[in-house]
Amino acid sequence: MKRITLVLCALSLITLQSYAQSKADEANYTNGVFIVNEDWYGHQNSTVNWLSNEGEWTYRVFQKENPDHELGCTTQFGTIYGDNFYFVSKQDRDPGASVTGARFSVCDAKTMKIKKTFQYIATQNGDNNTIESIADGRSFLGVNEHKGYIGTSNGIWLFDIDNLKIGSQIEGTGNPSEDGYGKLYYAQIGNMLRKDEFVYAVHQQYGLQIINPETDQIVRTIQAPIDGDKQRGFGSIIMSKDGNIWLSVAQDQTGGGATAPYLLKLDPTTQDTTRIHIPTGINAPANSWYAWTADGFCSSKQHNRIYWNGGTNSWFSNSNIYCYDIDSNEFSQILNLTDTEWKLYGAAFRVHPVTDELYCFYYHDFIDPTHVLTRLSNKGEELQQYSMIENFWFPAMPVFPDNEPPVIAEIEKIRNNYTPFIIPLSDIVTDADNMEAAIVKSIVSISNEDILSANITNGNLSVTPKGVEGDADITIKFNSNGKVAQSTISINLSPGNPDKIDSEQVLRSAYYNDRQLYINNCDAFNFTLYNMNGQNIETFHVNSNTFSIPVNKPNGIYILKGSNGKDNIILKVIIK
Repeated sequence: MKRITLVLCALSLITLQSYAQSKADEANYTNGVFIVNEDWYGHQNSTVNWLSNEGEWTYRVFQKENPDHELGCTTQFGTIYGDNFYFVSKQDRDPGASVTGARFSVCDAKTMKIKKTFQYIATQNGDNNTIESIADGRSFLGVNEHKGYIGTSNGIWLFDIDNLKIGSQIEGTGNPSEDGYGKLYYAQIGNMLRKDEFVYAVHQQYGLQIINPETDQIVRTIQAPIDGDKQRGFGSIIMSKDGNIWLSVAQDQTGGGATAPYLLKLDPTTQDTTRIHIPTGINAPANSWYAWTADGFCSSKQHNRIYWNGGTNSWFSNSNIYCYDIDSNEFSQILNLTDTEWKLYGAAFRVHPVTDELYCFYYHDFIDPTHVLTRLSNKGEELQQYSMIENFWFPAMPVFPDNEPPVIAEIEKIRNNYTPFIIPLSDIVTDADNMEAAIVKSIVSISNEDILSANITNGNLSVTPKGVEGDADITIKFNSNGKVAQSTISINLSPGNPDKIDSEQVLRSAYYNDRQLYINNCDAFNFTLYNMNGQNIETFHVNSNTFSIPVNKPNGIYILKGSNGKDNIILKVIIK
C-alpha cells in the first residue's frame, strides 16, 4: 500500500509540475505592442511581431502560437476588441506561400491562440463549381460585445462574435458593379468607428455611411465635398478625445492618392460638418485607396490632438508626421526624415493609448530589408529605437493591448420632482487606455417604468418622470472597446423634491483606478475614507472639481464621507 501511495504521489507531483510548466510556457501578450506586417509579397504570408515593454522582440507570433497556421496575404489591419484580436487580410494566400491562410482571423488577444479563421469572407459559385471570393478584407469594427462589422472591397459584412460566424452584407454598402464585386480597388470600405448610437464607415465612392447598429441599416450618407467641378472623396476616419469625428479628404474618388488641403470635422450630435483648412507648409493626410492601407491618420487618447503622415502626394508621404492640436487650433510638423537615412513606411505609426508616445516604423528602401521601430514623444523627440532581424517586414500598423476595463464612479441617489432631467454619462465613467467619448452607453433595465421613462442619446441619460411618486433604478451598461461594466443609478421622484437637478451635485462622484482615488465636483469638501469596519483610514481636503490623490490600500469596499459645511455626501469606493 505504501508503494502505491508513493507512486500516486509521484504521479501527482509530475502532473502538477507539468501543469505549472505549461502555464509558465504560455505566452501572455499584454505588456508591449504588436506590429502587424504585410510582409514580403510574392514570397510569404503576412506576419505579426511582438515587442515587449522590456524591448525584446518575438517574431512571427501568430505562427509561433499556432503551428501550421498562417495569416493571409497582405494583412493591412488588426485590432483588439474585448478578448479577441481580429486580423483582416486582403487575400487568403500569398502567391509565394506554401500555406493557405485566411482573409479573416480571430485570436485570443492575450495568448494569440486561434479561435477561428476564415479563408473567405463572402463567396459565389464560379466556373466548374469552384468557389470564388467576392470580398477581399479591409478592416474590422467591434460594434458591441456580440457583433462586429467586417469592411471589405465589397461592402460591410456582419460578424457574430459569440458564435464566430460571418453573416450577411449590410444593404447599400456593397460594390455597385454589375457582378456585385467589381475592381479590387474600387468602391471599397475603409476604416470604421462607433460613436454613441451610430457606426460611421468610409466608402470610397459613396462617402460617409452612417449606420444604425441595432438594425444594421444605413440611416444617412454624407457625400464628400464638391469643390468647383471636383467631386472629392474621403480617405479615412478617426475620433478625437473631445468626441468629434475627423475625415481626411482625397482629391477625388479614383484612388490616385492626391489630397485636398483641408480636414472635415463632423459633430456627431448634429452630424454637421466643418472644414478645417490646413495651412501652407503642412501637408494633408495621405490616403491609400490605390493600394488600401489603414492610413497613418490617428488620434491621441490622452490629449485633444490628431496626427497623420503627409507629403505633396500620398505616394510621397514617408518623411513627415504632422499634428493638429484641436484646443489651441495649431498645426505643427513633429517629424521630418527628409535629410536622414530613414523613411516612414506606409501607415505604420500609431499613438500609445496610455503613454501618448508615437510608435513609428522606419525603413531605408524597398530593396533593403532593414527596419527599425522608433518610439517618439508626442512632440516628435526620439526616445528609443528597437532594431530587428533583417526581413522585408513592410509593417502595416502597430496595435496596442487593451488591458484596462471601464471604471464607473458611484453617484448619489437622485431626488427630483416631476421635471425631466439629463445626466451626462461620460462624466461618471473612465478608462485608462481608451477615450471616455468612445465608450458606448446603453440602458439594461428600468426597475419601475410606472414612474419614469429613460433613453440615452449622444451619451446622455434623459429621464422623463410620469408624475407618479416612487423609486426606480436604471441600470446602465458601459462598453469600452468590448470590455463591459454596469452601474445602477437610483432615482426618487416626489412632489416635495427639487424641481430641477443640480448637475454638479448629481455628478459628485468618486472612483479608484490605477492606485489613484478620483473625486469629481466636490471642490472645498473635506473627506474621510472608512473601511467596512468603520475605521478611519484617511482624511483629506479636496481643492478642485477634478481632484485625485494616491491611495495604496488593500482591495475591498470603502466608504467616503464628505462635507463642505452645507452639503454632506456619502459615496462607496471599490478598490481592486
